Amino acid sequence: MKIPVTTTVLLLILSGQAIKAQNNDVALPAIKFSGLIKTDVFYDSRQTVAAREGHFLLFPAARLTDADGKDVNAKACFNVLPIQSNLSVSVTGPAAFGATTTGLIEGDFFGISNSDVNMLRLRHAYIKMQWSKVELLIGQYWHPLFVTSCYPGTVSFNTGVPIQPFSRAPQIRVSYIPGKLKISGALLSQRDYASVGPDGASGKYLRDANLPEIQVSGELSFKNKNELILGTVWGYKQIVPQIKTTKGYTTSEHVGGITANVYIKHVSKLVTFKLEGVYLENGSEFLALSGYAVKDSLDDTRALVNYVPVKTMSLWSELHSNGKKFQAGVFFGYTENMGTGTDVKGPYYLMSNMPVKSLYRISPRAKVKSGPLEFAMEVEYTSALYGSPSKHGKIENTYRVSNTRCLFSSIYRF
Repeated sequence: MKIPVTTTVLLLILSGQAIKAQNNDVALPAIKFSGLIKTDVFYDSRQTVAAREGHFLLFPAARLTDADGKDVNAKACFNVLPIQSNLSVSVTGPAAFGATTTGLIEGDFFGISNSDVNMLRLRHAYIKMQWSKVELLIGQYWHPLFVTSCYPGTVSFNTGVPIQPFSRAPQIRVSYIPGKLKISGALLSQRDYASVGPDGASGKYLRDANLPEIQVSGELSFKNKNELILGTVWGYKQIVPQIKTTKGYTTSEHVGGITANVYIKHVSKLVTFKLEGVYLENGSEFLALSGYAVKDSLDDTRALVNYVPVKTMSLWSELHSNGKKFQAGVFFGYTENMGTGTDVKGPYYLMSNMPVKSLYRISPRAKVKSGPLEFAMEVEYTSALYGSPSKHGKIENTYRVSNTRCLFSSIYRF
């Protein structure tokens, strides 16, 4: 049953007031409401592959020719949406187990699918315990590959997707912070951002593998007059695409995948520079060009098959000014589907069924700030190389299509 947005928000507010009204002899947590109201106005020069009525842009749509040989998708479109607006409830509580405790619940109106646009969805929900050098986070938060200290500051909500990995995940994350170094390890499951398989996108493929995703990371930060951050994240997961074949036989064939990135961020008085390289295997849940394919048949009688991951690499960079009232910046990124490295039988299970070999994006932007209000503009040019899959998993016989998005955003933070 879907609960109306207004009812959900009202319940959050009333629950906060109820907590404050408890017995004053009991140590009460401090509760704070925050969020943003954001409206995006955007124009695209052609049809796009995107989520939520075009809001979350991935790349331009492939050619679709009619009987006259004209490209149906070469049609511009326009929209206005405030669905990225969100509300957060943060809690700072009394000490527990010798640690300071905090918590956060955050939702927006983005929905969890195209059919749920305007409905409240859960973004983050976690508790955090902080000792002198150790931090424990339990709940739903950004995936470790989405590095919160170094990610694109684009006006667009896509933050560089499909070049930049984008995912939130339920997790248990432990960090050791002895000083300038931070070392973290996490065990993760999947929920809204899930691997693609025979039954569509679902977290069940990871659940059926009976093994959580594992991520480890290390980050060095130096702060003086300037700030320098160096880091890397490495991970591994395996999924079981099916536990029963198309002919009804039991199977437990799995497909694994390594994920990794390295990044650098430098902040001076005037400008900020960021650079990140990403490697993914079987990474469809990150909204990347990655995924996996059926490699070969093991037993035609039982319809038993095995799998091989599709590999993807990405590189992005960003430079922006650090003015308090005005900022200008530019994002550039490139990503490529590198195939499987071996012959495959197919089918493929990718984030999109569109056979994209590679794409690049350039998006300059400008932001004007005054108090809690911000106006921002961005021109996002994305050029994708489409083609057809070959037997060795690479995209061949390519052609290029491009899209220019002009985006205006108003953002009010509270």
